[in-house]
Amino acid sequence: MNNDLRYFAYSRKSSEDSQRQVASIGDQINALSALAEREGLSLVRSPFTEERSAKDPGRPVFNDVLRRIEAGEANALLCWDIDRLSRNPIDNGQLQWMLQKGVIKVIKTPGRSYYPEDAGLLMSIEGGRATDYVMRLSKNVKRGLGGKVAKGIRPGPAPIGYLNVGEEGDKTIVKDPARFEIVRKMWDLFLTGTHSVSDIRDIADFEWGLRTQTRRKQGGKPLSMSHMYRIFADPFYFGFFEWTNYDTGLIELYSGNHPVMITEHEYRRAQVLMGKHGKPQPKTREFAFTGLMRCGECDSMITAEEKNQIICSGCKNKFAYENKTSCPKCGTDISEMKNPTILNYIYYHCTKKKNRQCSQKTIRLEELEKQFNQVLAGLKIDEDYLKVALDYLQDKQKKEGGAEKTIRQSLQSVYDSCQTRLANLHREYTSPQNSNHKLFSPEEFSVQKEQILSERNGLESKLRNIKESLDNSYEVAERIFNFCAYAQHHFNNAKDLQTKRDIFSTIGSNLILINKELKIERLHPYLLIENEIKSQRELYSRLEPKKGGSTKEKDAVFASSLPTWLRG
Repeated sequence: MNNDLRYFAYSRKSSEDSQRQVASIGDQINALSALAEREGLSLVRSPFTEERSAKDPGRPVFNDVLRRIEAGEANALLCWDIDRLSRNPIDNGQLQWMLQKGVIKVIKTPGRSYYPEDAGLLMSIEGGRATDYVMRLSKNVKRGLGGKVAKGIRPGPAPIGYLNVGEEGDKTIVKDPARFEIVRKMWDLFLTGTHSVSDIRDIADFEWGLRTQTRRKQGGKPLSMSHMYRIFADPFYFGFFEWTNYDTGLIELYSGNHPVMITEHEYRRAQVLMGKHGKPQPKTREFAFTGLMRCGECDSMITAEEKNQIICSGCKNKFAYENKTSCPKCGTDISEMKNPTILNYIYYHCTKKKNRQCSQKTIRLEELEKQFNQVLAGLKIDEDYLKVALDYLQDKQKKEGGAEKTIRQSLQSVYDSCQTRLANLHREYTSPQNSNHKLFSPEEFSVQKEQILSERNGLESKLRNIKESLDNSYEVAERIFNFCAYAQHHFNNAKDLQTKRDIFSTIGSNLILINKELKIERLHPYLLIENEIKSQRELYSRLEPKKGGSTKEKDAVFASSLPTWLRG
């Protein structure tokens, strides 16, 4: 036993992962104290403790321990495990160097001791093990968090108004029954523009009794002003959340699958009302119909732009609020205005790239959608009419299916004959009777084989295509009828721009905007249906589709139109 050894005891746990430690700091100290008493180790002072991760250098208590050892206060270290001292190569290298030079004469754990002769390979292996654990843990954590983000689940604690529920590692975010409606009322008050953030905080605190969720060591308190501003700036409440993309290192906006509390429009209004406290609005926006229309005067593409303005509640000055926190005329802070008028417009207009002198004016989005709605209304099929159409298609498909079966059987018979002829040809060519090529020369065999193979391949193609062609034609017909029946409803109720864009581009080609009027050269099936609806609606009105109607009556409605474009 070396009586010259003076020990510092060091215990550490990661504060962010306290529940997953092998042993708490208290457990570590108890074990080290028992070891020191059992082996008669001289502890210079009470143990050093630290709640901090060792994956990065810079722990203040650990650095203080090394400085004190260098100053001669101690010359040995006692710890629970070597990974309590270091989990990164910089700290591990410093420990190795001090051990190698004898500044630290021994590092002792309950399991083993490390001496200066162990400063090379053994300490490198132990330090590498600890560092590798951190690196693998980091990758696994990032992979797990990335998987949650891809599923639309924001990692970490849910914001106030929501709860994390489920098993550890498989949690989802749901409404907090005790707080969701209260937070929604806070948004409602703020969106009126007549209540400041501090007013709403006082109402939530004193009148509604809102408190943060109680957690293990915190919570159960009124909301702070900074928390209030975070709520009104958080896109989580309208269905999105921000998260760092680990590949690019950039903060990106992701779509969440949690219940939304407000609309995007309400969120954008809140950012304007908060002024300098609000979330900066994106520099660019997507528009539903850009790149689909051309100018009827100069043939340039039609583009769109958004104009956002606010009318000051004080001096009534109207100004664009992007990059502004106050009224440029009277200086009133936007967040202090009482119920200011916020204006948001989207205009479509010619880019004038082909002719800078183009005289075409702008058209508001609402007017453009109104015109397109009139087009969709002309195609609309009511549900009774749709049912008769689909019944008719099913009847026709059954009838055609019988003919298709007969044709397929005929083609299959010819195909089987080709297979037999090909087998006979091979058998005769390799038979003893053809040993001297008395029946077939190699050239004759190749020519006949090629002819049979060509015929067989053609039959294979016909067999494969005959059913696909019939099924596809009726599938397309059914899809077109359903599109006409529900396109207007989906267009007017779409929650995303892509749905509107798809309907807009599907209905026609060569879309022209001239003199604020939308011109559409409709695609053939839709033009045909529109014309047929006009001519057949009167005839159909005399039928009784709810009672089924006879097949003859159904044929009467569609016989003049369907066969024409079904063949196409």
